[in-house]
Amino acid sequence: MTEAHCPYCDYDEYDVIAQNEYSVVIPEPHSLSKGHCVIIPLRHVSSFFEVTDKERKAMMSLLEQARNELRIRYQPTGFHIGFNDGEVFHEKVDHLHIHIIPRYEDKALKLDERWGIEK
Repeated sequence: MTEAHCPYCDYDEYDVIAQNEYSVVIPEPHSLSKGHCVIIPLRHVSSFFEVTDKERKAMMSLLEQARNELRIRYQPTGFHIGFNDGEVFHEKVDHLHIHIIPRYEDKALKLDERWGIEK
């Protein structure tokens, strides 16, 4: 189901990195590092605790697939993986999305207001 004005429902098909029956991987439009992407359920749902078992397993499968692809493409040292759940930090997007952010040697990861960091 597409929700009005939801950037994660209205993604561009050409941006899809990987997809399965229940979820998709797309680049994060406000990237924090080279290769930063998000895993989203195809169904518009706002909480990780509202997804079905099949959706959760599909998202975790794509998380691993995205990690493997990012390792090949960019050779990061590691990853920061996370998501917000609920209305903490005044999150404006009401569609569950899991961030996978490649980390690189000697490059600090600068989290922003999406993570509750004040500038």
